Amino acid sequence: MIIRPISVPVTGPSVHDRNTSSNSGVSFNDVFRHTFNMIENLDKELVASQVDLVTGNARDMHTAVLAAEKASLALDLVISVRNKAIEAYQEIMRMPL
Repeated sequence: MIIRPISVPVTGPSVHDRNTSSNSGVSFNDVFRHTFNMIENLDKELVASQVDLVTGNARDMHTAVLAAEKASLALDLVISVRNKAIEAYQEIMRMPL
């Protein structure tokens, strides 16, 4: 039985590390691409586990259910972050000059 972690942390320097070194080399674009690739990999894993389940090649149903839950949680997280960013942008636009 293979047990994998449900959440995979975004690799890169922490906020404290960014404050101590002025040029860390990790941009917002890098973090965004890494997150997008991670979500894309979770989606591919979900599709593969669903195909294995339907074709009868899956060892057990738990693998497909866990892959679906991981993909769902990751998507929920991305949507929440997007909504917070939009709310922050709208709040900034409401500020008087």
